[in-house]
Amino acid sequence: MRFTSLVFVTLCFILQPCGLCASGLASLAPGTNDIRIVHDGESRRLLITTPETFVPKRSYPVLFCFHGAGGKADGPGQRWSPHADKRGLIVISAEAVQPLAKWNFMNRFHAVDHNDVDFVTDVTKTLIALSIAEPQAIYATGHSSGGLFCYRLARETALFAALSPMSCGMAKGAHDPDKNTRPVSIMQVIGDQDKSFNGSTNPKVTMYSATKRIDIWRTFNQCGSGPEVVNHGKEVVIRTYANRAGTEVAFCKVKGQGHFIRRDLRDKVDSLALDFLMKHKRK
Repeated sequence: MRFTSLVFVTLCFILQPCGLCASGLASLAPGTNDIRIVHDGESRRLLITTPETFVPKRSYPVLFCFHGAGGKADGPGQRWSPHADKRGLIVISAEAVQPLAKWNFMNRFHAVDHNDVDFVTDVTKTLIALSIAEPQAIYATGHSSGGLFCYRLARETALFAALSPMSCGMAKGAHDPDKNTRPVSIMQVIGDQDKSFNGSTNPKVTMYSATKRIDIWRTFNQCGSGPEVVNHGKEVVIRTYANRAGTEVAFCKVKGQGHFIRRDLRDKVDSLALDFLMKHKRK
């Protein structure tokens, strides 16, 4: 893991509705930048890794990665930051409000509704305004709670060229695309032994099965019913549905794996997910 430059920035003000003050994000340096800001009166943390060749005012693809429930930015940061140099992108590991440490994937599910959608939206728009982020190449991935949050972002925002929710469910009603949703490419990554693979129901939420969520997004994006099927070794199979405009919905199933995919297979599917994400540009 490379940590060539560590920058700590604290912004001690409450953000206005017009968005983020740019000072923290404008100070990005090559390597790892640990930035703390205040959004809606709450302390928020971004662990941002830029390529070693990073130059301000040059636009880069951006990957947001979201941790699971109870996590912090460090885990996804370590997992995804090596791809900053490999892929020439900026990796942003965002942190949910502590100590709850859960993403607001749907309103009135957790004890407190933190404004996570606006937080990510403001960060993205600020990076675009600073000519740091390439507007057509904003991507997102997340594990468990972070994956659920990806589905919410897919439904409610038009910022992303593609998203890859991992090891998570999809909430009925809260995540179904509607008339305000823009078609967007999605790759779901999940182990066939994951607790979310077959869906679930409790008093608070019903989670669709892995197959059902793919069908919902495939239908919404008007993709064909016949997928391209590619096996990557014995354990990983990807079924990809596409429409005429190039929007895709992919189902990456990892055989014999549960909620936490074995490290070697996880590294493989992470790379495959990035291949999928980065071939898409927001129209």
